[in-house]
Parts: sequence; C-alpha cells; structure tokens
Amino acid sequence: HCASRGMTVRLRGRTAHASLPETGLSPEGALTQLITTLPGLCTGLDAAAPDFALATVTHARLGDPGFGTTPGRAELHVTLRTQQDSGMEALVSAAEALVHQAAGPLGVEISYHDIFRHCENSPAATQLFLEALASEGIPTHPARAPLRGSEDFGRFGDAAEAAMVLLGAGDRPALHNPDFDFPDALIPVGARIFTRLGSDLCGC
Repeated sequence: HCASRGMTVRLRGRTAHASLPETGLSPEGALTQLITTLPGLCTGLDAAAPDFALATVTHARLGDPGFGTTPGRAELHVTLRTQQDSGMEALVSAAEALVHQAAGPLGVEISYHDIFRHCENSPAATQLFLEALASEGIPTHPARAPLRGSEDFGRFGDAAEAAMVLLGAGDRPALHNPDFDFPDALIPVGARIFTRLGSDLCGC
C-alpha cells in the first residue's frame, strides 16, 4: 500500500460588506486556484511507477453561509500519496509551494493528519500466510502491488515481520462508496486463516 497523509490548508483574509468587496481580503481566488492546481501534482494513476504521486482534494470550505459578508477564511483538505515513504517529502514540498504561491497576502496555516507510511509485506510473513491458506484450501491470487490505498498497518513492520492479506469480496462496490456493504460471510474465512496461522506458529 502507498504512503499517504492528509494536508489541511487554512487561509486567512479579511471580511467585508458584500456591497464593498474591495475593502476586504477574500481567500476565494486562492482557494479556487488550489482546488485545480494541487491535483495537477499527480504523475499518473499507476502506483507501480517509482515516481507515483497523487493529490486528491477531499473537502473545501469558504467563509460562512450568508449574503451580506464576503469570506475572510477558507479551508482545504487534500490527501497526498506516494508509492514509497521516500517520495513523500518531495510531494509535500511541491504542494506547500503551490499553497504559498496562491495565497499571496493571505495568512496561511498548513497541518498534516492521518499520516500513513507505505506498507510492504515481509517475504517471511507472506510465506507463513501462503502455507496457512493452502492448509485451509483457500485459493490465493497475487494482488497487483502496490495498491494506491494506504494503511496504518505499515507501522507493524517496524516491530515484527508483517504481511497484509486481503480477503477478496468479489464484484462489489468499492470501499468508501456509499453503497459499499461488507459481506459478513468473509468473517469466518478470516477467522479460519488466523486460527490456522496461530496453530502453525505454535506447532499445535
């Protein structure tokens, strides 16, 4: 799985009466510019490419609801992704440069959230899973790696040999789509895999 992090950009200007917009400092232009330029940092959609980079706008807010006052603040959320942790620094630098360029005289605050390192399976742990799956008669299919999604599971690799196995759910709506419904029939399959793995490791 790819590395990712959530980037929050807050822009601060100055409100004004809607009849006198020139007396304020609206972040409208900077926000709309960033909504279109940040996704332009994408190098393509193939996560197997070593220089893979993706910036996805996930949320935007401008001012407060109403008609009498121009906006004085804006907020933008963007998810940054790279194939490896090593590529994230360059993408962050490029994104921050675009933010400061667009902001001009506006105040800028940038923060990062949900930082996920890239997730890479250990060969030794992968082999243990393959043996457990074979013992349980569960068919396996190599996943096309790396996947563009990200996982906090990558941190387990810091402390132990780790591997992530995905249970295929068949032809269903994708994860996070509003019509996604987890198939409960996969629960006993997952339980069988981990029970077998535990038995194999302890020699039971």
